[in-house]
Order: sequence, then structure tokens, then C-alpha cells
Amino acid sequence: MPSQQVLNKFAHIEARAQQSRFHAATLNSTSALDIDLQDVDLTVGERELVSGARVHLKSEVKYGLVGRNETGKSTLLVAIAERMIPGIPPSIRIVHVSQLEEADATPVSEHVPVIRHVLDSHLELKSLLDEQTLLERAQDAGHEEESQKLLNQVLLQRAERSLVESQSVALRRSGARGKKAREAEIAAEEALEATKRKFETNTVEPDASLKITSLLSDVQLSLEFIGADTIESRTRGILRGLGFSDEMIDGPFGSLSGGWRSRCRLALALLIPSDVLLLDEPSNFLDLESSIWLQHHLRSLDQTIVIVSHDRSFLDAVSDETMIIRQNKLEYFPGTPTEKEEAERKERLGKVRQQAALDKKKEHIEASIAQGQKSAKKTGDDNRLRMVKSRSKKLNDRWGNETSAKGTRFKLNRDLAGHHFSNRDAIEIQQEEPEVRIKLPEAAGVRGGHVGSLLSLEGVEVGFGKGKGRKVVLEGADLVMGYGETVVLVGRNGQGKSTLAKLILGELQPTRGTVKRHPALKTGYFDQHTVESLPTLDNITSLQIFLDRFKDSATPVTEQSARRILGGFGLGGRLASHTPLKLLSGGQKVRLALALLFHDPPNFLILDEVSTHLDFSTIKALSRELRKWQGGLLLVTHDRYFCNVITGNVFIDSEDESPPIASDDECSSSPPRVYLLRKKGMRLLEGGMDEYESIIERRLLKRGI
Repeated sequence: MPSQQVLNKFAHIEARAQQSRFHAATLNSTSALDIDLQDVDLTVGERELVSGARVHLKSEVKYGLVGRNETGKSTLLVAIAERMIPGIPPSIRIVHVSQLEEADATPVSEHVPVIRHVLDSHLELKSLLDEQTLLERAQDAGHEEESQKLLNQVLLQRAERSLVESQSVALRRSGARGKKAREAEIAAEEALEATKRKFETNTVEPDASLKITSLLSDVQLSLEFIGADTIESRTRGILRGLGFSDEMIDGPFGSLSGGWRSRCRLALALLIPSDVLLLDEPSNFLDLESSIWLQHHLRSLDQTIVIVSHDRSFLDAVSDETMIIRQNKLEYFPGTPTEKEEAERKERLGKVRQQAALDKKKEHIEASIAQGQKSAKKTGDDNRLRMVKSRSKKLNDRWGNETSAKGTRFKLNRDLAGHHFSNRDAIEIQQEEPEVRIKLPEAAGVRGGHVGSLLSLEGVEVGFGKGKGRKVVLEGADLVMGYGETVVLVGRNGQGKSTLAKLILGELQPTRGTVKRHPALKTGYFDQHTVESLPTLDNITSLQIFLDRFKDSATPVTEQSARRILGGFGLGGRLASHTPLKLLSGGQKVRLALALLFHDPPNFLILDEVSTHLDFSTIKALSRELRKWQGGLLLVTHDRYFCNVITGNVFIDSEDESPPIASDDECSSSPPRVYLLRKKGMRLLEGGMDEYESIIERRLLKRGI
């Protein structure tokens, strides 16, 4: 149930849709699980996100929702989940997990086990179990007055929940629908007052025993429907799949970090019965093993699912169809996001070639007409001149696409009915969205021709404590890196990836082994907390943050140089100087954090989950630059697509029919390496991320989850 705080948070969102007296919301059908809304408009404040769109979610179909950052993907999910769009059938159960969802404001005991917290957060289950307990006590009570009081307590709790539901609906609706919702709210208030009076007087009703039996039967059926008898074992299975150990599952919820609490919210969403499941960045905070488990689990569910995710491989694995938000429109494609991009690329390439062929043909015919006209004028042949003019008119009338949309030969009456200025359809080439541009400054020391290793680790071990309580977090780590070399680290969370980064930065010292750093080593470090550490002052802009950060540094920055660096990361013009940080998207904040790293360019870059919050276009742009960058690159990621692009196993799309071969200046001086990091050392994966994915698939199969 949305709280007043949640509803206020989205009060600036306005949604409209075409309505009629046969509106789906008035049918109250329990069998139709499709959502089909026409002419949907979605705005945030004065900004239009979607106009005249059809929101069509077919039962049991899995959708990947894609689009640039700030196009309205998350807002659309909120509008559906909160039923802001008129016409969503009330019988359809919707569950929504948001990347922006805050931790539950309810105080949490440090000692409540994780599994108990998840089960207690299942409000329907909790209410049904409470009612079952009260009704069973009412059946076993020795006095009629006690039975009646327990029955009235159940009815009072239901009336209170009904009022909360009516209030939330009334807050979301306006106009005629809002008037009816407020009438329902008033009726719920009156019903609650009547139930309170019955509870206070506790007059014994003659049919109280029958009511108790009937209600208890309904409650038991509802518990059976949601699988209450197996729900604890299913909850354990989901939590294990999301990466929880048995020790963590039975351990205190209060000790969990924000990322693990997000996994608990995701587990709850997978547990609650629903017809439509809306997931906004569900793979955030998940390691690859948990992400792969989640994609298999989602594929097994017989419900409609809509997913927003920066993880291209995850979306491709789950999606049956793709929804695209661009240019304020909502489009659909019967396939995965990657299949959609490939189909659009081929269609665009085909039309470009078709247009080029038509232009060449037209140029030839126009030259022939011009020659005929010149000859007719020279000889004074009026008949020939009229014939040339007629030919010229036909050329203009009949010039255009010579095939129908289905690929058949063009027929005027069938393919272009109605009045038009030409007898042929023009070839319409869909304009690509503006390309995201990122320009990384040159790595420090490259022009000096430095050769040799920037960094070497040999037999490194890191441990904490002594004796039996000693804990080894990294052991047997060996790594040598120099200019132009790329290393990707993969592995489970908690296997030492962050520890290795801190060793390189000098924030930790090894308990065994050696770490050698070249005197010229300059590191730049980005991790998942870098964006969180940006200033949060009201109305502070990217440009102001940049100037404040380096005003007292050894290399002070001017506004001109700050704008140049910010512009290289797509934060130019008024976006840098007039847009407050709080209004920037997650991806724009990541780009700001990277720009701050490159004020004094490093020659060794450590990027820990940098692709989180970046859309596909930005990931591509960043990947292009990282492949060309001549410094050392240590990349920590669970994003398979991002890793495969960086290592050259996946090529970024182009207008050629075949994937391009990267030129020498687009690649590092030696092939990128992928290492599986474990507490017992580092293992080179010759097959890269694909090999690691195969290892995980075998591990999940062995564990039976």
C-alpha cells in the first residue's frame, strides 16, 4: 500500500489516457490480465515524457524497457504501479521494485533475522496469519462475548485497511474519477466508524458463530492460494539465489548494508503473488552469479514482467519483447533489445542504400531529360518538347519507394490510398538519436614514451586479526600491468576485488608478498560510492563542484578548462552551469565523477562498477574511449556486455553489414585479460567473461537453484 510520503513523492507526475464508458477499469474482470491503454500522456511538471502512446502489456510476456537516461522509463513504471494511468483493471495485481526505493522507515530491531524481516514485510501474509489466529481463538473461546469481540477485531482491521486503500486511490485520481474515489473514501470512513461502534458495544450477534466459520474458511483458502505452508522454504531459496548464505539468512537484518537490504526488497517482490511485476534496475548490487540466477528465475515465472536495466546481457536473457521510449513515443519490438538494435541497423542501412540507388537513377534520368529538352529546343520540335515535359512531370509524380512495407511491388491503390502530392511513398530513414560523446584526456606520461610496468603484485596476501580469529580476504595475488594494458576482474562479492584496489592505491599494506609501484604511477579511482560522495548542497551545479574541488590544489582550474573537461564527458553548456546536481540523472552524475578524476589525468585507472546507472548509449561511448585510452585500466564489473565490449568480444554497432575490426589505435598494446578473483588467488580466464558465465551456470546447476 503506498504511503502518504510515497504519494507526495510522485505528486508532480501527471498521467492521462483515452477513456470511454466501456473502459477496462469499469469491467472488473478477473480473467483478463492484459493491460491495454490508449493515447497515454505522461508528464513530470512541465516536461512531457510520453505523448499519445499505447501502453500494452500482454499477459505472461517479459518486456525489456529501454531508452536514454531521463526519457521516462522509471516514471512510466511508477505511473503503472501507482495506477495513475486511467484504465488499469483493478483486478490486476501489480508489484513494483524501484531503484529509488528507500529503506523502510519502520524501526528495525537489530536482532530480527533476515528471513523473519522478509516474511513480516509480506503484508498480505501477515494480515491473513493474524486473522487466522484471531478467528481460531474466536472458535475456541468459551464465551459468546469473547468470540464476538475477536470477530469484531478482525472486521475492524479490515475496515481500517479498506479506508487506507480508498484514501490512496482518492489521492491519485482527479476529475470525475476523483469524485467517485472520494465518495468511496467517505463510504469507507463511515463503514469504519460503524465497525468501531460495534467493537466498542460488543453486542453478541445470533449468527456470529457462522460468520467466524465462514471468515476462517476464506482466510485459510487465501493462505493456501499464496502457498503459506511452503512460503518459508521458498523465501530461503530466493534469498540463497540472491547471494545470501544460510548464516546471513538467519542473521540479524539490522546488520545488513544498503545493497543487501535492496536484495531483501527484491526477494519480497518475487515472493508476493502478482500478475504484473515491474523491476527497475533489479541487478544493481547483485554479483554476476546472483544476476544469472535472477534471470533464470524471472524466465520461469508465469506473469507479465517489465524490466528497466543497464545490464544489456541481463535484459537480452529475460526479454521476450522490447519497449522503447524515444522522442516522446513508446514503441514495441518483438524481440530482445540487441535484436531490436540489429534490426534497426539493417533497416537503416537498407534504406540508405535504396535511397542512394534511387538518387543515382534519378540523376541519370534527369540528365537524359535535360539532354532531350536541349535537343528539342535546338531543333524546334514542339512534340518532342511536350513529351520531355510530360516525362519530367511523371518523374516527379512517381518518384519514391518502389516496394511496399511488406517488400512486395508497390501498387498505388493498395499501398498509398487517399490524396497525396506524389504517387510514391518517400523513403523515410529513421533518424538516429544523437550520439553520446565522451572524450577521455590523454593518460599522463604517454608522450614521454614510458615503457615497463606501472604496477606489480607478487604473492600478495591480505589478512586481519591474529590466531584463530585471523581472516584472510586475499591470498596469492599476482599481477603485472603497464601502459596500454587492460585487466578485468570478475568474481563474487566479498572475494577481495575492493581489497585489491586499496592495495594498489596504497590504502592497505599486504601481510605477505610485495606490491611495487612505479614512481610515475598516477591512479584514478572510481567505485560505487564515488557518486554518493558528491556534494548535496541545494542548487550546486557540476561546474561549481569542479571549481570548488580544485580551487586550492597544486593545479588550480579555470572556468574555461573546467568547461572543456566537463564538455568532454557530455556535461557542456548550461547543463554544467545552470542545472543543479540534484536534477542530474544517475548516468550524468557518473560522468561528472569521471570528469573530476581527469582534471589531473592519471595513467592508471581503476573503475569499480562504473556502468551502473549508465544507459546503453553512454556505455558504448565510454567503452570506445576506454579501448583507445593508453593508460593502464583495471576494470571491476559484473556487466557482461560492458566487459565483452572492453575486451573486444562484442563489437559496437556500425553502419557496415559485418562487425568492424578495431583499428590499431582503438586497441590497447596487449590483449585485455580477464581474471577470476578468489580468496585463494587469481585465475586467468582464457575465455573471458563467457568462460566465467559458464562456470556460474555449472555452479548453479550443481547447487540446484
